[in-house]
Amino acid sequence: MKLIDLHPEFLWHKEVPEGTEISIDNADGVLFLCPECTRRKLAGGDIHVHSVICWNPSVPQSITPNPGRWSMEGTGFDDLTLVNGSSSVLLTGGCNAHFWVRNGEIIFC
Repeated sequence: MKLIDLHPEFLWHKEVPEGTEISIDNADGVLFLCPECTRRKLAGGDIHVHSVICWNPSVPQSITPNPGRWSMEGTGFDDLTLVNGSSSVLLTGGCNAHFWVRNGEIIFC
């Protein structure tokens, strides 16, 4: 599954000054549709697809979701890789999604 198919957006955790374009170079994180719920929905499931936010390490732990923080490598959504520790993204509770974002691809654990 490609990250770009999950409608990703780069985020700031503070208010963005008007006219500022957020890119991988100045983003505090990335938001995208949950790949696990999207996969279940595409398989015919009657399921709500929520969003996932992955913050970079500069975002304080007081900003949710936490505790996970990932560095963003690449030039944009097509080649984005999230890196930190095991680098996987694990959602506890709900859909319990577990995946990596590597080179713009979602790889399920």
